[in-house]
Amino acid sequence: MMLIVCADATHLPFKERCFDTVVSLETLEHIKDQKTFLNNIKVCLKRNGKLILSTPNKMYSSPLLPKPLNSYHTREHYLGTLLKLLSCGFKISHIYGGKNVSGLELLRRMLGSLLKFLLSKLSVKPCIIDDFYHRILHLVLTTRKRTRKLALVDPDPNSITHEELKATSNIVPYQYFIVCADSTS
Repeated sequence: MMLIVCADATHLPFKERCFDTVVSLETLEHIKDQKTFLNNIKVCLKRNGKLILSTPNKMYSSPLLPKPLNSYHTREHYLGTLLKLLSCGFKISHIYGGKNVSGLELLRRMLGSLLKFLLSKLSVKPCIIDDFYHRILHLVLTTRKRTRKLALVDPDPNSITHEELKATSNIVPYQYFIVCADSTS
């Protein structure tokens, strides 16, 4: 039997200590009160319960910007701020980086997000900003195609590895983080 519950993530309607594991995939960045959300998860977990959480890497999704570029995201995290947020109630057992990106791709994302941010300050509509950004990117890629063959293909999901990270740097070349943590109560 499967039970589906629709609820506010900051007011979970479950009994205390009722779950062995909670999985939160790409949710945290959409919630305004992230501490309350994590506290509710902690309350719902049994002693030594596990949290598996994935969230975008701010260094990739909105690098160096005060607010996320994705209008549906309330707050994104670098690795350090994510670990600090989780330290209130959870003991991190593993941190993984998902979907490795090259240093050049990371730099392109940084410059692109800075460009989008500056254009948004000119009161340009987001759809126009995105269109402009993609036209520039297309121009750069087609120019590169003339000088050498460059084929854009969708990545094979089997080739996307998740590498375990050390909590020593905020600059990590991954699109998202996967954190496995144990409840501390």
